[in-house]
Amino acid sequence: MSKRVFLNLERRIEVLRQYENGKSARKLSELFKCGRTQINKAIKEKDLILKEYEDFKFRGVKRMRHKKHADINEAVLEWIKTVRAKKIPVSGPMIQHKAKELTDPLGIKIFSASNLWLDRFRIRNNITCRSLCGEAADVDPSSCEGWQERLPLVLDGCDDKDIFNMDEKTLFFRALPNKMIQKSEEARGEKIPKERLTISLIKSKINVRLI
Repeated sequence: MSKRVFLNLERRIEVLRQYENGKSARKLSELFKCGRTQINKAIKEKDLILKEYEDFKFRGVKRMRHKKHADINEAVLEWIKTVRAKKIPVSGPMIQHKAKELTDPLGIKIFSASNLWLDRFRIRNNITCRSLCGEAADVDPSSCEGWQERLPLVLDGCDDKDIFNMDEKTLFFRALPNKMIQKSEEARGEKIPKERLTISLIKSKINVRLI
């Protein structure tokens, strides 16, 4: 009597890949030297096995890297770098949509750009979601080149007590919070007051206190 072969998680994933590539349950049974019952069960429980596989990888246990999935992660990351270099905002749904678009060119059949995949993709690549505001994008990078070398020449002859750094902020001192707790029938918009003050923030090089 032949020894019974048990399909572990890695081998069940490989069964699903081979099945998606067109191999029959009978061929897979011969290939993996196991009963057809295990093959049919793996095919039937495809979604459960894929979820278990994703959880297995995310916990940092011994990982089974699939080249095609690694390719799509790298392709999506390169796409993000390209669009961000053009100052185009990128959202989570945009990343998921792009990942789905890339499955066909990369020849990937078993892939789901789910919220779980997105969370893990962001964690793995240190991608965070932030509000885009401020004036950083208005600055021409070429105008900043060499400023560290030029600055000492500009300040040559100035005493440290006469050197300050200044920035300005706008304070809408009459504006109320734009989110509040209220009954649904009371939910209606109000104009935001535009009265404001411009505040100058000044820092001395030698921490001189300004009065």
